[in-house]
Order: sequence, then C-alpha cells, then structure tokens
Amino acid sequence: MAQLARATRSPLSWLLLLFCYALRKAGGDIRVLVPYNSTGVLGGSTTLHCSLTSNENVTITQITWMKKDSGGSHALVAVFHPKKGPNIKEPERVKFLAAQQDLRNASLAISNLSVEDEGIYECQIATFPRGSRSTNAWLKVQARPKNTAEALEPSPTLILQDVAKCISANGHPPGRISWPSNVNGSHREMKEPGSQPGTTTVTSYLSMVPSRQADGKNITCTVEHESLQELDQLLVTLSQPYPPENVSISGYDGNWYVGLTNLTLTCEAHSKPAPDMAGYNWSTTTGDFPNSVKRQGNMLLISTVEDGLNNTVIVCEVTNALGSGQGQVHIIVKEKPENMQQNTRLHLGYIFLIVFVLAVVIIIAALYTIRRCRHGRALQSNPSERENVQYSSVNGDCRLNMEPNSTR
Repeated sequence: MAQLARATRSPLSWLLLLFCYALRKAGGDIRVLVPYNSTGVLGGSTTLHCSLTSNENVTITQITWMKKDSGGSHALVAVFHPKKGPNIKEPERVKFLAAQQDLRNASLAISNLSVEDEGIYECQIATFPRGSRSTNAWLKVQARPKNTAEALEPSPTLILQDVAKCISANGHPPGRISWPSNVNGSHREMKEPGSQPGTTTVTSYLSMVPSRQADGKNITCTVEHESLQELDQLLVTLSQPYPPENVSISGYDGNWYVGLTNLTLTCEAHSKPAPDMAGYNWSTTTGDFPNSVKRQGNMLLISTVEDGLNNTVIVCEVTNALGSGQGQVHIIVKEKPENMQQNTRLHLGYIFLIVFVLAVVIIIAALYTIRRCRHGRALQSNPSERENVQYSSVNGDCRLNMEPNSTR
C-alpha cells in the first residue's frame, strides 16, 4: 500500500516538497551569532553581543532580549521594533548598542552591574520571511574581594585555639582561601553575606596549640579569585605564648674564692609573656643562702663570697601564666683566686729553672777543672817537656803554666 501511494504521488506533491526543501535550505543561512560570553565587574559595565548573519536580504521585524531564571521561565529585558523603537525594562542602565543604526547588530549594553544581572540571556531576532532565530549568551558578574590577614593574640593556655585569620570580603563568587600545608595546625572556614547584595565574605581561621617554635613564624594566607590575575598572598607573623624554656644562670666564671665581693648571678629564660619580678624563685639544693646573699627578681646579689657557698648548686625557677622552667649552676669556692695559684706555680717554675741552670754551670766548671788537672799530670810524666813546664797551686786550683824555652 505504501509503495502504491508513493507511486501514484502527483507532480504537485513533488513541487511542494521541492519548495519546502528550498525554504529549509535558505533558512539555514540565517542565524544569530554570539561571538563570546560576557564578563562584568560589580558596579561596572559590559556588553551582551548578538548579531544576525545572512547571505540574503531579509527584513528584521523585531529584536527581543530575555533572561532565563532558575525555574526555566523567561523575563523580558528589552525589545526593539524598527518603527516603534526600543522598549526597555530598565532604560537608565540598559540600552541597545547600535540597533538604531544597524538592525543586524542586536548587542545590548548594561551598566551599573549587580549580582542579579548574572545569568543566561536569550537574544531573539524575528525576520521576514524566514521567521525567528535565537541564541543564548552567558553573563558572568564578578565582585573583586578585599583580602586581609592578621595574627590573633591567643590566650595564655596550651590548648588548640585560633592564632590567625584571613578574610576575603564582599566577593562574588566567594574567594577561596588556603593555608600552607606544612603548618602544624588546622583551619576552619565561615561564610556570611557581604555588605553588597549577592556578595559573600569568607573568613578562614588557622588554629594550633601555642608553642615557642611557632612564635614569630611567617606564614602565608593565599586567596584565589576569578577576578584576580594572580594569587593574592598575604603574609602573617604569628605571635605565640609559651612557658619558660632554656633557663640559664650567668655570672659565675669558675674563679670564686673566699672574700670576693660584689658579685651578681642573673637568671635568663625564653618565655612569652615574660615573667614579672615575682616569677623568679632562687634556691639551693643544700639549704638556705648565707646572709651575704640577697634575692632581687631575676638577680642574686652576693656581697661577699663565703666558704659556705662552696660545692653549692644554685637553682633559679622561672614561672609565667603557662608554666615554669628552671636552670642551675654548680658553685665551687676556692681558697685563693686562680691567678694567684697560677702565679705561685709560675714562681716555683722560675726558681726550679734557675737552680737547674746553676747546677749545670757548676757541673760544667767542675768537669773542665778536672780535665785540666789530668792534662797537667801528663806533662810532668814527660821529661822532655818538664823543663819548660811549671805548676803552681793557687787557692786549691790546679793550674798549668807553659813557657817557651829561653836562653840561660
């Protein structure tokens, strides 16, 4: 049956089919072009581009802009009629860019942008005899956030608490905040509406247990946003409380002796906050101090060194709001100062050296004298030389006098 119907189709039917195909072919050359989507800044201006392209002469009967809402319905934004002119919902900030001069250019300019302007817009151009053509344009509105970062003053307790915060205020879309991954802590984030409609303020808190290692450390808060060409990096210097550490006592040089006067021992510690004067406690491991020792905050004043301080361990304990730490020094008291002992040893050394030198000189002189005496006896035993040699003894010394032969 179907084959019979196709076989008996009239020539008029074929003509109608060819006409419809020609219309469809011609209509394919008419389209609405949006070259790119648009981006605007909150409070600024932007343009929604839309134009008609065609290879034939058509008549534009109307230009219509509509905005699609989240529910899929359309809200009228602006209409341009070649004879009636523009009909715009908000003429104070929306206008056709060039439709008055060129109907093929349906671009729409929007000023004083708000977040509510963001969305999908439909540009529709009605033509005769080809009908209507439309396309969509996406408008993205950005609000550049104001980014700040600061260190917080933690409470003097060794518990997990906020030590820094980073704020990205009044951004659209919301700013993205991050902290360095090598920081030994955690972070939490809060979002709230910004001061301008449609904007968001993001606050990120960095939390950790206070420690001396983190005090004074520089960390970076990084904010990323579509309106920024590069990351916004904000430097924060942490301020951390911690209990006293590395307590030490200075002022003892290892050369204390009985009778030495006006000495001071100083207790030093790293702590935050710094301890007050009452935060230093001086003591010994062997009992109380002698009367010549006075406590004065981080200093121990010693008017006169006594033998009772010998072999004493002096302890300084430092306390602040977070805890305490202590240091100590072992005191050895000598009978004489080190330099006097050194001088005594030096004098003894000099005396020993002098005695040694004198002994060597005496020994050399004695050996020399003995050698001369032996040589003189040898001459007496030789008759040929005895006539010309005379010996004499003076003061117990053996002396040899040799004279040449003379004519008698």
